Amino acid sequence: MRRILVIGCPGGGKTTFASKLGERLSIPVHHLDKYFWRENWTPAPQDEFRGILHTLMQEPRWIIDGNYARTIDVRIPFADTIILFDFSKILNLWRSLKRFFQNLGRVRPDMGGGNKERLEWKHTKFIITFPRKAFAEKVATLAKGKNLIVLHNPREAQDFLNGL
Repeated sequence: MRRILVIGCPGGGKTTFASKLGERLSIPVHHLDKYFWRENWTPAPQDEFRGILHTLMQEPRWIIDGNYARTIDVRIPFADTIILFDFSKILNLWRSLKRFFQNLGRVRPDMGGGNKERLEWKHTKFIITFPRKAFAEKVATLAKGKNLIVLHNPREAQDFLNGL
């Protein structure tokens, strides 16, 4: 494992997992929220964001954390390992709410643009309507020939880390 994607619905704990994985494997971790978000929650232009991704993916070793489905087709070809968090929507909602309260009024270290933590209906609705099955199928199709690891709950994620 030298180039690892950690993807899945928001709220599952991808960022925390990716950070722990990076520490255990001594691989640099790139959190996509840091590159995508500008001041006042303004998204980076798509061509600029894809350019940043292309630069990051040229590195010999990396862990890239973040869903950003519009760029999944760009990232998977560069990865040798894809770790898909396929957690329940209830768990993702609970963890998003928990993250909101834990970081209330603060900027998370993995967030770009100096944006303070917030919880919006749009984000919550995205989690509720996230097409888990279709996303997993798309990832499986794009990841043919790659090491695809699907984790279904926090225990499986912890067991994976413990097994390294």
